[in-house]
Amino acid sequence: MDGSPSMDSSSLISRMQARLDGEEMSENVRKAWLYWARQFLEFNLNRPVDALSEPDVEAFLAALDQRRQLSAGARRQAFKAVRFLLDHVLVLSLDGLDAIAERLQRESGPLLLTPSQVQQLLGCLTGSDWLLASLVYGSGLRLMECVRLRIRDLEPDRILVRDTNGRLLRETLLPARVRDPIRAHQEELKLRHIRELAEGYGGAQLPAGLRAAPATARSWMWQFLFPGPYMGEPGRPDGPVLRCHLPEPEGRQIIESAARQAGIGGSVSAATLRNSFAAHLLKRGVAVGDVERLLGIRSGKRISQPSYQSPSGPPLSPVDTLAAH
Repeated sequence: MDGSPSMDSSSLISRMQARLDGEEMSENVRKAWLYWARQFLEFNLNRPVDALSEPDVEAFLAALDQRRQLSAGARRQAFKAVRFLLDHVLVLSLDGLDAIAERLQRESGPLLLTPSQVQQLLGCLTGSDWLLASLVYGSGLRLMECVRLRIRDLEPDRILVRDTNGRLLRETLLPARVRDPIRAHQEELKLRHIRELAEGYGGAQLPAGLRAAPATARSWMWQFLFPGPYMGEPGRPDGPVLRCHLPEPEGRQIIESAARQAGIGGSVSAATLRNSFAAHLLKRGVAVGDVERLLGIRSGKRISQPSYQSPSGPPLSPVDTLAAH
């Protein structure tokens, strides 16, 4: 880097942060990617950014292993962050990155649960906690997608998944097994919502990009399926007190605690349930393309057609098959 390396690093990290704002990921993952990108730039402080190459990436990962003894998942996350920096911020085309990604995937592979293990995990949960974990596994939702669900996103046989601005990203399965529990859960929420409206509350935080009448926040259809605490509106200290969704760390803790209680080894997370959703569908013969559309892994593409294209209609959710195990 020239002149002032630290200023260059700060500028690059700011540019990466701006690029990540358009990506569908949790705030924790975004912060982790920025951290690893900053570590990579500091590791290569004396290298011109336009001269960075695959050996520099390999050396960085090796140094991380030596200094920190990272888990396989953390190594993959660090690599993904560095690759995003190289591809989308520095706009460097490095052919060898695919080989590094494949090697890291072979070394670590995603943790998958068997159907019996999923059933054991869900058996440790009740109420809305069970519902949250069942939707992550049974619908293939990311944890943030799940906690951000609103009443309006639930249809009789499907879930509409939206981004932070409320725009439709895709649709996925609403498992038959959760439909009655969801209706009962909604009835409880609606009674609470009516009481809170009478007390002068009842408003929910709205998507950042939505322009709507003030009364919209108090509408039942805009309430969160997994409500969190009431908070002041960001940037408006004198603004209304609005309810936000269940905080992501609480959702993560629900799943991780249930896995420990079920005696399941390994680092089980919401991503583990989502990966298991995909693996169990593929094992039953569901087309790869249909699984990809349900997962929404083709990021950045909004849908205008159903998330599945099989002539027989949507596949059976994995959570609907657990009774056989």
